[in-house]
Amino acid sequence: MRPIRLELEGFTAFREKQSIDFTGLDLFAISGPTGSGKTSLLDAMTYALFGTIDRVGRQAAQFISQGQPRLSVLLEFAVGDERYRITRSAPAKGQTRILLESWHGAEWAQAGEGADRVRDVDARIEQVVGLAYDAFTRTVLLPQGKFQEFLVGDAKKRREILTDLLGLDLFGRLARRAGDIKREAQLEADTRAQLLEREYAGVTPDALAEAERVAKEAAETDVRAADVESRIRALAGRWAETERSVGDLRAAATDAATMADGAGEAAEALLGIRAELAAAEAAHEHRSRAAAEASRDALHATEALRAARQEWGTAAGLGALLARAESIVEHRAAVGEVEGELRTAAGDVPASEARLAAAEQILATAVVEAETAISTLGDAREAEEAAAHADHVAAVRAGMKPGDDCPVCGAHVSTLPSARGAPRLEKARAARAKAEAAAHDADRRLRHATAARDEADRALAMARAEVERVQRELARERADLTRVESGLAAAFAGVVPLDPAAELRARVERLEVLDEACDAAGAGAREAAELATQAERTVARISTQVVGLRAALEVVPVAAVIRRATALLGAKPSMPRRPAGNDAAVLGAYARELSTALAALGDALLEAADERAAGEAAVLEEAAAIVDGWVEREPTLTDLVSSVSAARTAAARIAATADQRAGDLRTKLANAERIVEEAAEHRARMARFEALARELDARHIIPFLQAEALQLLAAAGSRRLETLSSGRYRLEYVDEEFSVVDTWNGEERRSVRTLSGGETFLASLALALGLSEQVRALAVSDRAQLDALFLDEGFGTLDPESLEVVVDAIEQLGGDGRMVGVITHVQELALRLPSRIEIEKSPRGSRLRVVS
Repeated sequence: MRPIRLELEGFTAFREKQSIDFTGLDLFAISGPTGSGKTSLLDAMTYALFGTIDRVGRQAAQFISQGQPRLSVLLEFAVGDERYRITRSAPAKGQTRILLESWHGAEWAQAGEGADRVRDVDARIEQVVGLAYDAFTRTVLLPQGKFQEFLVGDAKKRREILTDLLGLDLFGRLARRAGDIKREAQLEADTRAQLLEREYAGVTPDALAEAERVAKEAAETDVRAADVESRIRALAGRWAETERSVGDLRAAATDAATMADGAGEAAEALLGIRAELAAAEAAHEHRSRAAAEASRDALHATEALRAARQEWGTAAGLGALLARAESIVEHRAAVGEVEGELRTAAGDVPASEARLAAAEQILATAVVEAETAISTLGDAREAEEAAAHADHVAAVRAGMKPGDDCPVCGAHVSTLPSARGAPRLEKARAARAKAEAAAHDADRRLRHATAARDEADRALAMARAEVERVQRELARERADLTRVESGLAAAFAGVVPLDPAAELRARVERLEVLDEACDAAGAGAREAAELATQAERTVARISTQVVGLRAALEVVPVAAVIRRATALLGAKPSMPRRPAGNDAAVLGAYARELSTALAALGDALLEAADERAAGEAAVLEEAAAIVDGWVEREPTLTDLVSSVSAARTAAARIAATADQRAGDLRTKLANAERIVEEAAEHRARMARFEALARELDARHIIPFLQAEALQLLAAAGSRRLETLSSGRYRLEYVDEEFSVVDTWNGEERRSVRTLSGGETFLASLALALGLSEQVRALAVSDRAQLDALFLDEGFGTLDPESLEVVVDAIEQLGGDGRMVGVITHVQELALRLPSRIEIEKSPRGSRLRVVS
């Protein structure tokens, strides 16, 4: 498998669609900063091919880029000369979509049935690539953590990978196919043996000789029977003329008897019809009169209904008027109710006006009282200020005498102010407190009066608004009542009664009565007319029967019978004369006479036939002598001819059957000899393929080939490891495990699990390179050629000298026609390789570019 193009979108760091064209890339590096998505390129390949990502298994939704609805990967790759393209995408929640296509020279097309179903494509990919997921990630694409599993991993898993990679299951398939062919050959041999026992038992040369003898005797009997039949038929030919005349007489007698029976039946029918026809005619007359009376009654009922509808209208129209009339009561009640509401609302207005006037008077009084209280409070506060000033003066004056400097202004005091102060201040303060209490009470009464006046004003406005609303509603109700009454006026000649609904219901009931009467009269008229029609049909039917019976009598070939009897007997018989008209009694009498005459003629014809047939006995005796007991004696010559013919046919059939049996035995004897030879051939083939299946038993050859391949891989890897480790280590494969031989420590052999991280990397790389080199030589088919190898990390653990050796080895591997891609952080390694895929990391997502 060799990748050609990789396209991915919404995959980890690659938010936007990115594409890599691997065409022309044989040896290259994949480089970029940590977290840029280098390993994600390998994850995208394994997801596209197998639907699996090493780190999360089949939970691919975990790799959807942050904020993106889904991820998608497209991988175009080549396997030998064939090209494929697989597209796989997964949403955060929901089903995975997949499509496998193949290139057909000019265009891509779906690769067969099921190429758009995940399960079918997963199975198909393993066939196309030649590797399962585990083998792919240990031999072609070596992701982080998987790089060294082939070296130090489970031995059973290692053998399974080799079986898958080298196509060793071919031997198992060959062994199974050899076993299938052996069983098919055994089945064919057993089938032929059973066929010989079932179908060819008794098929021997002696049986064939006996069958040929029986066939010869049957042929001789057939010849004798043919001679007897020829002589009997010649005798029968001589008797045929006489027999024909006898047959004509008997046939004529039969015809006459048949016509006699028919005429007799017609006579009985005609005589029985007379009374039935008379009764039917009487019933028809009675029912016709009754039908006329019922028709008149129906006409009167229809006229009464039409007149009522013309005066009042239809029941449907009256029903519509009734609904309107019934609403008048509601409208009248509504008008009365609204009028009552108007009276109530109008009575509330004067009371509201009186309450408003009283509230305004109280408010006016409260305003005056409040103004007075405020004025008194102002005077009290002024008096309090004057008393306080006097009190201050008294305090300053205390301890002073004329001639002292004022402690407030510093001026020289010649005369002292009055000393009155504290008693007056206390009185002023008490007056001011009393005035404040009075002002507070007055203000409270003013607020209450204002609120009462406002409430009375709102109540009056609401009462007046209610009067206007009820007046509008009353006008609307009166208009509705007038409209309804106007719609009913035309139905009552312009004057609507007090209870129009009762009047309309009475009209509807009357119309229903008239309608029912009309229906009943119509039904009676139809029933009477139907009875009259039935009676008329009965008369017509009976009359038709009479006409039919007359026609039946007319078609009796009396004239032909007379002519035929005259020719056979030599005398003309007598017949009654057919009457005219359709009178049943006359026709019945004629039919009875005709029946009697035809019966007598039939008897005469039979008597003549018996006389002529008496000569058949002599002919039978002559025929019996010819047969001579070969067949049983028959009562008539015709029966004897039939018996001889049947015996002749039986003899011919027996002869043919015996000859056919002899021929079948000859054919079966030849077939049996051929089947015996075929059974022997199939048993020989069965023995050969049974031996081959034992030789190809997968339990022996596949483990042997696996061990041989692992030894060769160890040798190839050892040569690589010696180079990579500067001659220190060699690889060996012993007891299902890889070991290293340390030449620096006296050829010490130890497990590869004891190597350091860098040494383990070198040993794993050496084994991977050796596997890549040897797979074509070791594989039993070219199905799993390793045309590509991808290595992820591990180079950072190498010292400069080891890194140089590794680079040389990788360059040599890339020069062998394989694609080799190396994911690395080591810039020196990336720059050494001919090409590189650089990944640029950014907040919008990583981007790819190829640098040569």
